[in-house]
Amino acid sequence: MATVTQQAAICGNPAYNIPRTLVIMGTDGAGKTTAAKEFARELERDGFTAQFAANVSGRRWLTRHSRAWGITFPTFTQDFIEAVIRTATVAANSMRASHINGLTVMDRHLYCQLVLRSVRGQPLGLLLPWLAHSSIQKPLVVVLDVDPQEAFDRVVAREDDFESMDYLNASRKEYLRLARENSWTIIDGSQPLPEVVTALRSLAGYPASQSRDRTVPSAGRDSL
Repeated sequence: MATVTQQAAICGNPAYNIPRTLVIMGTDGAGKTTAAKEFARELERDGFTAQFAANVSGRRWLTRHSRAWGITFPTFTQDFIEAVIRTATVAANSMRASHINGLTVMDRHLYCQLVLRSVRGQPLGLLLPWLAHSSIQKPLVVVLDVDPQEAFDRVVAREDDFESMDYLNASRKEYLRLARENSWTIIDGSQPLPEVVTALRSLAGYPASQSRDRTVPSAGRDSL
């Protein structure tokens, strides 16, 4: 399996600094999970060291079970639980990333919790913005962008979640604002999956795929 150094040489520039972590963010229905999983799988098929890591917050689980139990969590309580879980998963996955000589493709990050706070009208606080900024200095960051209507259709097609158009519009605007302010790359998530993966490969400095099997999987469970 190719090491990071070998990967850089393959790319035609031995001095090229291939990132150790690539973070994919975007609104619900943007295709984050699907793209991240497929990108990591494709790199592995081509002989590179790669792994997928999901920085979950438990939001979907909390929402689903609160409805089933007839419980309404106060917004502050739900955010606190989500932020603790998300911070723990980011810390654990960052540790995993530091122990492989290859690329870790992360689905979501701490900024996703800040987007949720912004959309919910909550104060951002001081600690979480600092942690988000500090933990994303080295990783390469990508925002997958899709039209809110397409995102809505994808969410509905999953049949296990629901997001309003107002939420999808607001979260999309917030991700695009963050991308502009932080100079993150924006990729059109409405493209066919192979094209999205090709864009990710190019951005991360990997050569074009040599694999002929690029079967498009079913839509992933993409949730903040």
